[in-house]
Amino acid sequence: MSRLDKDREKIDEIDAQIAKLFEERFETVRDVIDYKIENRLPILNSDRENEITKKNVDRIQDDDIKPYFEAWYHDLLALSKEFQRQIQDEM
Repeated sequence: MSRLDKDREKIDEIDAQIAKLFEERFETVRDVIDYKIENRLPILNSDRENEITKKNVDRIQDDDIKPYFEAWYHDLLALSKEFQRQIQDEM
C-alpha cells in the first residue's frame, strides 16, 4: 500500500468519526432547541457563540490550520442555527 493510500485510509477513518460526532452533536442541538422553545429563548446567543468559538479555536495548536478550523467552526454553528430554525418552524 502506498503512502497516499495509507493517508487516504486514515482520512476515511477520521471522516467516519467526524460523521458520528456530527450526528451526536445535532442530536444534542435538538435537545437544546426544545429547551429554548419551552423557555422562549432565542436561537442566537452571541455571547455563548463567541465563547465557544474562541474556546474551540484555541484548542488548535497548529497556527497554519487555525484559520481553517475557525472558518469550519463558523459553518458548523451556522448549520446548527439553521437546524434549530427548522425545528422551531415545524412546531
